[in-house]
Amino acid sequence: MKILIADDCPTRYGALLQQLMDYGVDRVEDVEIVVCAYDALCSLESNYYDLLILDIVLPFYKHDKATTHSHSLDLLHQINVDEDIIKPGKVIGITADKAAAEAASDKFSEGTWVIIEYADHSETWMSRIINCVSYINRSAVSGGIQIDRCSVDVAIICALESPEFEAVLDLPWNWGAARPIDDSVFVRDGWFLLGDTRITVVATFASRMGMISTAIKSASLINALSPTIMVMTGICAGVKDKVLLGDVLFADPVWDFQSGKRLIDAGKPKFSSAPHQLPADQRIRAHFEQLRSEKAFFNELPSMYSEDCKFKTTLHVGPVASGSAVLADGHTIEEIKIQQRDLLGVEMEIYGLYAAAAVANGQQPKTFALKGVCDFADPDKENEAQRYAAFASAKVLEKFFQVYGGRFFGKSDGQ
Repeated sequence: MKILIADDCPTRYGALLQQLMDYGVDRVEDVEIVVCAYDALCSLESNYYDLLILDIVLPFYKHDKATTHSHSLDLLHQINVDEDIIKPGKVIGITADKAAAEAASDKFSEGTWVIIEYADHSETWMSRIINCVSYINRSAVSGGIQIDRCSVDVAIICALESPEFEAVLDLPWNWGAARPIDDSVFVRDGWFLLGDTRITVVATFASRMGMISTAIKSASLINALSPTIMVMTGICAGVKDKVLLGDVLFADPVWDFQSGKRLIDAGKPKFSSAPHQLPADQRIRAHFEQLRSEKAFFNELPSMYSEDCKFKTTLHVGPVASGSAVLADGHTIEEIKIQQRDLLGVEMEIYGLYAAAAVANGQQPKTFALKGVCDFADPDKENEAQRYAAFASAKVLEKFFQVYGGRFFGKSDGQ
């Protein structure tokens, strides 16, 4: 295996290089370290690398000061378009600068590459690189880059790393380190017990908000891991007078409320909607309708979050609409209600999940989504409501498996 590290701070890789030796990587023969984008470009013109680790904030020449992410993004562009460059097998971006990571995220997503946040007080970044190296090794043994196929019981996808994915990882499900399942998707493995049955779980979050990113990542999870159940948890906007902040919505059905045609009617622009509705798994829906009767759990849920929690949670089952934009005007949601009078909430991803599951090859997963209400699609948004909504949706999922999980994983008594 050949690795190219392009980073103007090479000293931070000492511990990583030591660990790589356990995977047969010789730190002298197999690893090349350059400190600027120009030297990285020269190396890529003459050598193949299984992995490129690229500092997001990198100087162009070695004697320059690193002040911008533009040189690294230019290098990525050249990797994509320049025929003189030997394309690396995988690319991992790395940076301690959150602003630079956010600025570069679109470019990395276009190439199905990932960005890892470096922190000198944590070894998480090293673990993710080691997992990638391990994956490359396994792929090489099996004859090339292939999806690591193994079925799991539950796959969870979130739209946001914080607070949604973090809330899932707070569940007591024995989470392991991140690992890749293909060229662009990393998951965290976990498990929990139903009686004496071990239920396997994977969880991940989308690279970007929205239906497209969710659909792409959901398809990758389904194709690679063949989950029995596929679920999304997270946050959404609710419809006033139907739900309250902190309530959890089981989304059924869902549709893209922006699907339709814009035309001129009587000289005025008009939108004629044509929503295509997709359902959740109906057997699972029936069990969530029963879960609403777990009054003691829902009464205790706020105290599980904090002693002075100001929110309460009720579980609702009904229609939720998806769209490609964050709503904060307080008016658009009223227009969406025209499409479905029983509308409970609006969010940006669920339709992508349901669509990916609906067209999956082979055995389709039982698919559903739980979203906690954190605002009413108006300007009044608060971080604490978002955190509680994400917490509530994850805890309702956990309760569902505790009460009814046995009915879906081979235990006939449902306990």
